[in-house]
Amino acid sequence: MMDKNEILNSYKWIKVPKYRDDDSLSWEERYNRLNEHHIQETTFLIDKIREIVKDLPDNNQE
Repeated sequence: MMDKNEILNSYKWIKVPKYRDDDSLSWEERYNRLNEHHIQETTFLIDKIREIVKDLPDNNQE
């Protein structure tokens, strides 16, 4: 389990490499790379939320 303080006060726990722009690429290639990076980040964060929710007690309230 990660340190709660680290999660609340930093981004170190996000295990997706920081996006690095490459000026030598065309704007379309740059856009596609940035979009792919956002997809990776979003997927990671959704998976992390699901992992956290699994550890919560069930509340079968409707």
